[in-house]
Amino acid sequence: MRSTIFLLPLLSTFALGKSDAILLEKNAPNILDGWSFEAGVAFITKNNIGEIFSGEITRDTGEAGGELYQFTATKHLASLQWEIFGETFTPLLELPLCLEIVDENSRDPFLDYNASLQLRWIDFPWNDTITTSFGVGLGLSYSSKIYLMDHQRHPGEDRSHLKFNLPIHLSFALPAYPDQELIFYLAHQSGGFHIFDKGGVNSLGVGLRHRF
Repeated sequence: MRSTIFLLPLLSTFALGKSDAILLEKNAPNILDGWSFEAGVAFITKNNIGEIFSGEITRDTGEAGGELYQFTATKHLASLQWEIFGETFTPLLELPLCLEIVDENSRDPFLDYNASLQLRWIDFPWNDTITTSFGVGLGLSYSSKIYLMDHQRHPGEDRSHLKFNLPIHLSFALPAYPDQELIFYLAHQSGGFHIFDKGGVNSLGVGLRHRF
């Protein structure tokens, strides 16, 4: 009886036939479908978000400065369809889950956890030359330690481990290799005008993303 049970999977394979078995393998779901994976490095700036948008970028080389090493897994949730002035656009709705290792100049590294909903615009007229996307997200960030930059820019104030996470990404890829992207990004953490606290930390970085 026991030997018969062990033989059943083998007998079923022969019963299906080789072509059917190959078809089943091809139709098996890929658990990585709809996911992308990204790694990058950013530097902590002295600037607020308004200064960065105006082009004023100063890297902090003192005790509060340092680098952020980020690893992000992003799930594609939906392809939207918008009609604007008679044209159809298909921005992407995504869920990025980001782990950052914060390596400040004056103390041991610590972890920062980030999640957000992100809208990615992919319809650019020059995509036949260089495939481009622009993403903006809104979510939450929890830092296991308060950034020294946060204390430095807001001396004497209570600072929160929990902040709003507002990632901004710009990516480029060769049309022949659309799944291999070079990304430039702003990691913006904000207290939300006294929802958690006031002000935050901004970091600028570069990375690589692979889409499945």
